[in-house]
Amino acid sequence: MKLEFKVPSMVCEGCVDTVKKAIAKVDSTAQVDVVLETKAVTVETESSAESIQQAIAGAGHTVA
Repeated sequence: MKLEFKVPSMVCEGCVDTVKKAIAKVDSTAQVDVVLETKAVTVETESSAESIQQAIAGAGHTVA
């Protein structure tokens, strides 16, 4: 399933890497696309939206 999130706390490529790694811990096969300029994160995954949001929040980022 395709999930889309806004992560306004991402400000650099390091943040992007942190978010991608956090999502990979929940679903190592997830396809993650991040557009830093718009702070958009698109995830193709079988995991729930809640679990992905919790992973991003657990990595120290906010999900709008």
